Amino acid sequence: MKKLLWVALLAISLFACEKSEFLSEGNYYFIRHKGAAMPVWVKGNLESGVFLITVHGGPGDSGHEFAVTKSFAELEKDYAVVYWDQRFSGLSQGDPKKSTLSIDQFVEDVDVVVDFVRQQFNQPKLFMLGHSWGGGLSAAWLGRNNNQQKVQGWIDVDGSVFDSLEVQTVKKWTLERVPAKIAEGKDLKFWQYVIDWYQAHPNPVYSDKEPYIFAYALDTSYNAAALADSNQLDYTKLLLRSPYSLAYFTNKVDARFADGLDFRPELRRINIPALVLWGKDDPILPIELASFTYNTLGTAPDRKKKVEFEKCGHSPHYEQPTKFVAVMREFVERWR
Repeated sequence: MKKLLWVALLAISLFACEKSEFLSEGNYYFIRHKGAAMPVWVKGNLESGVFLITVHGGPGDSGHEFAVTKSFAELEKDYAVVYWDQRFSGLSQGDPKKSTLSIDQFVEDVDVVVDFVRQQFNQPKLFMLGHSWGGGLSAAWLGRNNNQQKVQGWIDVDGSVFDSLEVQTVKKWTLERVPAKIAEGKDLKFWQYVIDWYQAHPNPVYSDKEPYIFAYALDTSYNAAALADSNQLDYTKLLLRSPYSLAYFTNKVDARFADGLDFRPELRRINIPALVLWGKDDPILPIELASFTYNTLGTAPDRKKKVEFEKCGHSPHYEQPTKFVAVMREFVERWR
């Protein structure tokens, strides 16, 4: 056992010493703010003068995942893209106090990153893209303190903006599909457990893990496995030859701080050009929530657009890269 462990550690050290195609590209920074050291990776076409700031999901995921998708590799040909990890998330370092685990602090961190990019790169034109939790976080930032004046436009990708509505929508989506699974006669104990869990937890919250497990366990109307194969992310390569580290796989954020999130007031205050993108087969934030976000958004109808992606779940940028890039380019070029 000891010998096997030694061989594994040696292999990791050898791979880690190889020149990394990731580390050799772009500009890498750590922004230190209130105990956190948040990594910021800027790469792509810096000469374009147009920068796309990404806000990742979770809470607790990593913005670096965007960088290894086909869609963002393509967008980098035209624009600079800013990938960064929030405090208590991804590759973030430092020793932030648990007292900074709050929505207000995360919003403040977004502002710190935006101001850094504006100063470091001579006031470029900025667009902001938020995915899932990042969609809500970016909306919260845009709808406060006139922050939206700092950017040209906002892209919301299957974003979470109103907890109590969303968890009930997922509950309804799941329970409507469970009878069909029971009729198949397979995994009956599991599907009965789903029913029993919701009976015992009629009002789930954002940080509950079970609703997401249940939703992903249900088959969707498209071949998710085939899409995953065609757009596979090489996590081994990421771990050994990129800025990723074991911390990404072991760090876990306590998401209870986001329970009850409600960004409707901020969403109503947003009036800049906006693009709402959604997978029609999203089990985590079902498609009807796209219309809710679009209709609540304060932007005038002629300055906002909603696009639904066929055969697509929670991540259009990963599952439908070709259409995603086309829609993104059209939006950025119109409002740059």
